[in-house]
Amino acid sequence: MKKILTTVAFIILSISIFAQSNDSITNAQNINPKLKLQVYYFHITHRCNTCTSIEQELRKDLDSLFRKEIENGIIRFASINCELPENDALARKYDAYGATLAFTIYANNKELKKEDLTGWAFQKVNKPAIFANELKQKISEALK
Repeated sequence: MKKILTTVAFIILSISIFAQSNDSITNAQNINPKLKLQVYYFHITHRCNTCTSIEQELRKDLDSLFRKEIENGIIRFASINCELPENDALARKYDAYGATLAFTIYANNKELKKEDLTGWAFQKVNKPAIFANELKQKISEALK
């Protein structure tokens, strides 16, 4: 029963974050003044288990560790298929040609820094506790 409830909660969370993802893409030019961190996970249409696991861990950890910041617009998450023509410009901006995890840090409605965390994500995804702890540290540092 616990497993079923966890699965249902994860599906609901995924749907709500995905809805935010589309909004993040549409409003890329209209930066929310509260926004401090944009998290992008780029992927291709046909993904391997590791690529799918990175996105699942990322969504789970963002929801459990930074739900308040997401709800308040301080952090935005978007999952982007970099093979789709409508995402080409954004994928090129982040040099995303496949699985890519990228942060963009904002201050005063201006982009301060882009950070590529792809290598880190691939190294840590099979260690969920370490992935969550280090993600928390990276995001906390980005929000300072």
